[in-house]
Amino acid sequence: MLELLRREFEGRVVVAVATDRDDGDLHPGRVDPGELMTRQLAVAGRTWTMVDEVHGVEVHRCAANPEWVPTSATADIVVARPGDGPVAIWAADCAPVILFDRDGSTIACHAGWRGLAGGVIDAAVAATGRPVDVLAVLGPTIHPCCYEFGAADLEQVAVALDVAPDAIAGRTRAGQLALDVPATVRHALGRHGISLVAAGPCTGCDPRWYSHRVRRDLGRHAVVAWTETTRSEAA
Repeated sequence: MLELLRREFEGRVVVAVATDRDDGDLHPGRVDPGELMTRQLAVAGRTWTMVDEVHGVEVHRCAANPEWVPTSATADIVVARPGDGPVAIWAADCAPVILFDRDGSTIACHAGWRGLAGGVIDAAVAATGRPVDVLAVLGPTIHPCCYEFGAADLEQVAVALDVAPDAIAGRTRAGQLALDVPATVRHALGRHGISLVAAGPCTGCDPRWYSHRVRRDLGRHAVVAWTETTRSEAA
């Protein structure tokens, strides 16, 4: 497990971690629910909320004290208020983006290339209620070195973000045109004045994480985020 961020923010401690292969497969559709719960508890000490991700822009807002289920809704954005517990995105190359709002809310966003072209980052930022004073974290995702990408699809993403294709393009190790997913996420957040404060490694290069594109892995890791009460807040 990789700790991406642990920082005091507006009177709370915000935490984002990325599971890896040693933490087991976190795919909610492949893992037995009892085993999935056990693996979640081992990572965060609590279960967390995940959704059935479909490369869209729908938002799921956590209910107060819900009964735990592997996935709570069909969506690609999960919003947790203070006290709602951890939220997570499961992935194997797509970008797991976490936003910590100053009001204590945590937003988890699943951003594949279709979601990026469809405005999923904009929808996630809108879910904060105010696109200022937000900490943004990008978990392990595929980098351009491993992500050959067609010119037409690259143009589609660029048009959606209102940037030149060169701004989000890269090259694979073999010299082929590639989509630079971290750069794309940075541009999408930058439209709202938000910068990344932490970012994970390439899922294609680093075998600690699952990669559908490079290794055809069926398993999924997760990026999990939550807030912790500080001593002063608890007093």
